[in-house]
Amino acid sequence: MSDVAVVFDGAGVLYAPSRIIKDMDRGIAKRSRISGLTITDRLESGALVILKTQYVETMEKEAASKLLSDLMGEKKIESKVVYKTKGISDSEVVETILGDERVKLEDIHETMSFLRRCDILPVIGVGLIVDMTAGAIRYVIAGGIKFFSGTRELLRTLSQKGIAIYIASGDRIEAEEMTIYLPEVPPENIFGMLKPGDKCNLVMKLKRNHKVMMVGDDRNDYLALCEADIAVLSLQEEADRPGKIFEIVDFRIKEIGEIRGILEELEGKVCKT
Repeated sequence: MSDVAVVFDGAGVLYAPSRIIKDMDRGIAKRSRISGLTITDRLESGALVILKTQYVETMEKEAASKLLSDLMGEKKIESKVVYKTKGISDSEVVETILGDERVKLEDIHETMSFLRRCDILPVIGVGLIVDMTAGAIRYVIAGGIKFFSGTRELLRTLSQKGIAIYIASGDRIEAEEMTIYLPEVPPENIFGMLKPGDKCNLVMKLKRNHKVMMVGDDRNDYLALCEADIAVLSLQEEADRPGKIFEIVDFRIKEIGEIRGILEELEGKVCKT
């Protein structure tokens, strides 16, 4: 099956996400099973943003009283809009973040302190949800991951079969961090902080030389699932998924290991034709 490529989303597909979200309006930080995508969609006009930095390197030792916007300016910390509602530009979102005078490092430290109590890998990130109607950062997110029990075994099997494996995630994952835990995936095939369109473009590019399976779990995978030759929806994590995503998939799974059976089924059909 060397002509097959499987593209996996990250959170909700290969690994379970752990997220601590602080509502800046209410001043409350707590663990949440609701995804940043869903929270963003609940805003009249909002955007989900990932900070392109490692907390331990640029933030952990900073004074709690310092504004996040000031730190981002001082250390030239970049951000990426990975999901947004219609009618707003990335530049408007970034401008709002850099002009925010409410979120301080103490808010980041608080969410991170809660996150570190969770059973996760040392791969963590900081995200923000911006309320563009209010012109302010509404939520601060500290996120971590833990692989589903069948992930490593599945990837080993696919690698042994010569199937090309790709990871296309909206999370802050970096190749040098992830290859330690996923040696079956070539570093150049690991992509983080992708927008929905980026995932779709990757699938389109791979289709030039492969039959492509896309495994996603939420609204930011919709375009890539539509583009893929085989679309698989992961239901391993609870989520408020839009109804249209159920209409366009070929398979639904409740455990990541089920991918093996789907590929074997498809391989059997090809052999019979």
